[in-house]
Amino acid sequence: MSLSKKEISNLIEIVFSILFTIIFMPFFYESQDISFVLSDLMGKGTGIIIFAIIYFSISYSLLEFIYKNKIIEDERDDMINSKSYKLGYLLYELSLFVFIGTLLTNTSQQNNGAIIFVILLLLLIVSFIKSIYQFYLHRTH
Repeated sequence: MSLSKKEISNLIEIVFSILFTIIFMPFFYESQDISFVLSDLMGKGTGIIIFAIIYFSISYSLLEFIYKNKIIEDERDDMINSKSYKLGYLLYELSLFVFIGTLLTNTSQQNNGAIIFVILLLLLIVSFIKSIYQFYLHRTH
């Protein structure tokens, strides 16, 4: 099974979502019951940013090193991007309703850990589904 450069790029995004879930989401899951201090979020946010920069730098550098040819954009790619971003937009709309429901059911105004966890979880799920769908479209079209 031969994968194109675009498909591997989608797989890089999918693997990042999985690694983010394994590495960082347990901290936010365990911290749902406490109120975050700004320094806690800044420290964890800095770690996430550094991890993302290192991961994507290494991944895309290896991708460019292995696949030296340029990606040629055509109408098919525009259609695939349009379909996947449409799905992502619809999922973000649905996530907005889930987030508003979480805000309304969260009775404790001091507990922002659950809200932060729900936001990250929704963003992660939408990004993962959009990347999987885009990969699927590249493989089938």
